[in-house]
Amino acid sequence: MRSRDKSKGGGEHEIIIKRRSKKGHGDEHGGAWKVAFADFTLAMMALFMVLWIIQPQMNQTNPSFGEMESNPLVDGGAGIFDGTSTSPLELDGVPVRPPQADDTDRKDANSDRDGSHNYGSTEELKKLAELMREVASEVDALANLEVDVVPQGLRILIKDDQQRFMFQRGSATLNPHFQKLLGVLAGVLAKVDNKLIISGHTDATPYRQKNGYNNWNLSGDRALRARNALVDSGLGEGSVLQVTAQADVMPLHPEDPQSGANRRVEILLLTASAEALYKELFGDSYGKVRFSESGASYSGASSD
Repeated sequence: MRSRDKSKGGGEHEIIIKRRSKKGHGDEHGGAWKVAFADFTLAMMALFMVLWIIQPQMNQTNPSFGEMESNPLVDGGAGIFDGTSTSPLELDGVPVRPPQADDTDRKDANSDRDGSHNYGSTEELKKLAELMREVASEVDALANLEVDVVPQGLRILIKDDQQRFMFQRGSATLNPHFQKLLGVLAGVLAKVDNKLIISGHTDATPYRQKNGYNNWNLSGDRALRARNALVDSGLGEGSVLQVTAQADVMPLHPEDPQSGANRRVEILLLTASAEALYKELFGDSYGKVRFSESGASYSGASSD
């Protein structure tokens, strides 16, 4: 600001007044908040990177993740083969894991080479069950067949109907109608790598001949007759792991044990994991202690 001052001597003097502007408090630190924000952003980026890296490990160590991986089949009831399967028995909504295209391609390639296939997933087993129903329908035997997906694989139940019995009463003589049904089923099973267990069942009506032949003998002979009919129709002899007699101890209708509906032959098609457990139970895949005159000796598990 400029002003003129006239003194007594008549001279003029120019007076210059400088006013200093006052800086606000925030102006002295105008760039500090930018540095702090940059530090915060960098820290958040580091945090997100750490979370991104450890997330796959958290998924793999989560108990529920492992349970879904090892127990993908939940369709049926309890059994000795339940709950420990690690085979790819897959349901809709299977847990996120690496794509299975490579495994599928390898499996399909193996199938093309040997003309057979090992069925494991739920969808595969359902398709196989539908195929069995189709061939049974072609020989007018749909009423004599039930096929269900179970935790151990595929349960194939062959039963009487109101007009036809699978076996003549009190014998293991196979009805020609059921011989034909077993024949078309053998055509399907001959192209399946899965192993089979065949069991015979009777009702609870007492059956005993003078020579001691009873329901146990009868159910076992019927199961063996069914096995032979399958083999005669083209099923490989090595496909059947076990033929067993069940007599009347596993009725379909426990409330009516003498019902004819309890008379049946069942074929259990095993998944790979169920077959492995079967071999652990009945095979030579575990260690044993053997006793002899020289004492006890331990033999390790078989490597097969």
